Amino acid sequence: MEDIGDIGDIYYLIHATNNPDCISWNELKAGDFNTDDQFPGVYMSVITENNIESESIYPGKYLMIFSKILLGQKNYHINARDYNGIISEKNTYYPWNLREFLDCKDNCSMNEIIFHDNIDIKYCLSIITVNGSDYKSLLPKISLDSPGLKPDISTLPFYCYPFESMYTGINPLPPSSKEWYIMMSKLADITTDDGDDIRDCIREKIREKAEYLYINRDKQKIKYIKEYPKESRKESRKESRKESRV
Repeated sequence: MEDIGDIGDIYYLIHATNNPDCISWNELKAGDFNTDDQFPGVYMSVITENNIESESIYPGKYLMIFSKILLGQKNYHINARDYNGIISEKNTYYPWNLREFLDCKDNCSMNEIIFHDNIDIKYCLSIITVNGSDYKSLLPKISLDSPGLKPDISTLPFYCYPFESMYTGINPLPPSSKEWYIMMSKLADITTDDGDDIRDCIREKIREKAEYLYINRDKQKIKYIKEYPKESRKESRKESRKESRV
């Protein structure tokens, strides 16, 4: 996990909503578990010194600003590009390579950070009401400190959600590599026979086991996703750029 002190260029996190009752909420609730819609989590945007002018965020009348201290938790992942929370080789970053996400030159203009559990409202630093004005002019252009808060490091993450074919938005990413799916099968502790359709096979076997692993997160073999080579990530991004030019 990254040292939060080393990511000073992150200002804060934003959750957008149209619900005026947000001012009295006790927590943000993660979505119900599913494998056919989007990752069951709490969605926010990462706002940094470098993207505050260019980043698009989810529309909403109320912008809830949350402390970046949440990045000290274990139970989240970040997609450089909005992708329904789906975990993939070319787009997804984790607590241990947060710096890589910030330095990523392929960063798009609408990132998403997905927390895998409810978020206590105590981490909300302020709520901005957007009344038809440009929301970017209302955003604080400084890092918001919260010295009295500490991240909740008691909750484990859930990473067995590689359901790329579920994405129905525009410009879908090229599928993750066979090698990455083999790594995901080790993460989920499943076995599969090699073959031309190994990615589909692994994906469906993980789908069958996903809810169990969501509830029993300690059964995931996290070391495999942590050890997945950075070189493979770099090569996959190169291939992604090549395919996008075809």
